[in-house]
Amino acid sequence: PRGRPMLEEASVSPREGGEQPGRSQSVDSCAYGKVTSEVLSRLRSALASPEDCLVTDKDELRGSYSGDRSIYGNRTPEVAILPKSTEEVSRILKICSEFRIPVTTRGAGSGLEGGAIPLLGGVVLSTENLRKMSVDAFNMHADVGAGILKNELNKFLKPKGLILGPDPASNPSLGGMVSTSGSGLSTLRYGTTRENVVSLVVVTPQGDIIKTRQKVRKASTGYELTQLYIGSEGTLGVVTEVCIRVHPLQRRRAGVVTVFPTLGSAAEAVVAILKEDRSFLVRCELLNSEMIEATNIQFDTSLDCAPTLFLEFQSNDRQGILTEWERIRKVLKRYRVRKTKFSDEEKEIDSIWGARRGCYFSAIKYRKNMKMQEKLDKIYITDVCVPIKNLAQCVVETEEDFKSLGLAGLICAHIADGNFHCFLPHQEQEKKKIKLAEGRLIERAVKFGGAVSGEHGVGVGKKKHICLEHGRSHLETQKKIKHALDPKLIMNPQKVLDIDLFHEEARSKL
Repeated sequence: PRGRPMLEEASVSPREGGEQPGRSQSVDSCAYGKVTSEVLSRLRSALASPEDCLVTDKDELRGSYSGDRSIYGNRTPEVAILPKSTEEVSRILKICSEFRIPVTTRGAGSGLEGGAIPLLGGVVLSTENLRKMSVDAFNMHADVGAGILKNELNKFLKPKGLILGPDPASNPSLGGMVSTSGSGLSTLRYGTTRENVVSLVVVTPQGDIIKTRQKVRKASTGYELTQLYIGSEGTLGVVTEVCIRVHPLQRRRAGVVTVFPTLGSAAEAVVAILKEDRSFLVRCELLNSEMIEATNIQFDTSLDCAPTLFLEFQSNDRQGILTEWERIRKVLKRYRVRKTKFSDEEKEIDSIWGARRGCYFSAIKYRKNMKMQEKLDKIYITDVCVPIKNLAQCVVETEEDFKSLGLAGLICAHIADGNFHCFLPHQEQEKKKIKLAEGRLIERAVKFGGAVSGEHGVGVGKKKHICLEHGRSHLETQKKIKHALDPKLIMNPQKVLDIDLFHEEARSKL
């Protein structure tokens, strides 16, 4: 199984993260049915090959289906189901709806806010066997099962001269990318996952199968359900198939490493770059001094320990790349860039981006490698997104705040999107300080007109913060959508929204 090994049950309450306004009592496990022998028999009958697609072994459930990469611990489900088709998903959800069994959909388990933790037990529905993969090169889109991983799709597309636009640093499933609109390193050129999805196949909590829209550029025929399901984190239904845009694979690449005296000057330079006419700049990433230091140790690189921008240009026209880089280089000079290194060697470019993608592993070992302590750390990773005009100030204030709290704050940012990620290594006794730092970061981002999360999602970790961004009326509207589409509240309960089980509308539908 693809699930990441989990070694211990959750020590964190499912309610950690506080309450949203208007909540009197959260959905409780006592309100749900259990996977009895009768239910298990029905679930087996829903699968064409249950011997391959149904897991009941407690050790395997605990090891592979109980959590994700967040700090919110684990919960062992009663059963994990690995359907091989949309029709099997439909049959499973009809049974779960009938017996009111909670369902947690799982992709690659790479989430960072606890979205894949089955907090109330029940069924984990893993998409790993949803393996459809085809491409329509004429219309420039791919039809992909929700369980296909990002790197798998790109490997399939490469011989056809195509590439997936969104590029998360990890290797999530396509369904997982849809669940939070996780977009990654190439948003500057290709847009977010939300902007690349053409259509979805979704199974509703009642087991109905819907296609959210036709696979056309324009459609003005009712509510846009595609966008409703993107970012819903499995709380409204199960995405089983994704129709997503693909793009021509460019033959030439060039990478640039640029070193700045301060984090502020680097961020200000990015704001200036974004005002320029750009055709070939695909990636623009910022690492602060601490993250560069961690990366050098982990990946044996020899980068200057200073705020650093990584740029990548892609095109079929080498001269076009050189011309654009020269124009951007002149911009960087205005912001006191100390050093630039240009390379069009594939191996050198891949080496740098490999180190960038490995920031998570660099952060885990940072304090041990620096001999600050003997144990490996746990890593808390959080992200926010702010308007570009406020970007420099927000990033600088955040780094200063981490230092004032005595934290090793490693920053790794999709800086051209206004989206930055903070890696906070810690031991158990430092967890309160970590949550304090995150709370202050989120308040700062929202003050600047930003979002509580740019791509990690809400899950269980950021529930208490989203009211700060959206306000009470907005959240009440979201709750009405949840009640309308999932009246029995079986889909990924206790995630994203705190739903009052004893609200009159919910009680009437049990």
